[in-house]
Amino acid sequence: MLRASGTERLLQGGVLVILAAALALGLALEPSPTGTGTHGVLGLPPCGMLAATGHPCPTCGVTTSFVLATHGRFYDALVNQPFGLICFLLVVGGMLLTVATLVTGRSWVPMLTVYGVCVPAAVLLALALLSWAYKLATM
Repeated sequence: MLRASGTERLLQGGVLVILAAALALGLALEPSPTGTGTHGVLGLPPCGMLAATGHPCPTCGVTTSFVLATHGRFYDALVNQPFGLICFLLVVGGMLLTVATLVTGRSWVPMLTVYGVCVPAAVLLALALLSWAYKLATM
């Protein structure tokens, strides 16, 4: 088992803080009843694609779905935009992994291989596209 350096442990702690902040923000927000637009509370502009075409962009509903999941409304999150629920699960999983590596002192470096990064990224991209297709079909 490769031990994490002090710099890597500091980086892991930073990742943990960022992920915890994302969950805290999700808990602080109220999900939009329309299924999209929750991000507007953060001062972000409305979706340009939705406004121009009437069709959702690939990320339409992700914030709302994430917020629904942070409030424990997992089914509503899944139905609204599946990728938002996936993002929530990744944040929670990332927090658990980060805490485990901080407690044990294990390094993340062995996980950073072509298969450990590129394959999960490709799977996430495919899931995002499938979620977008679902949102297009249901909105």
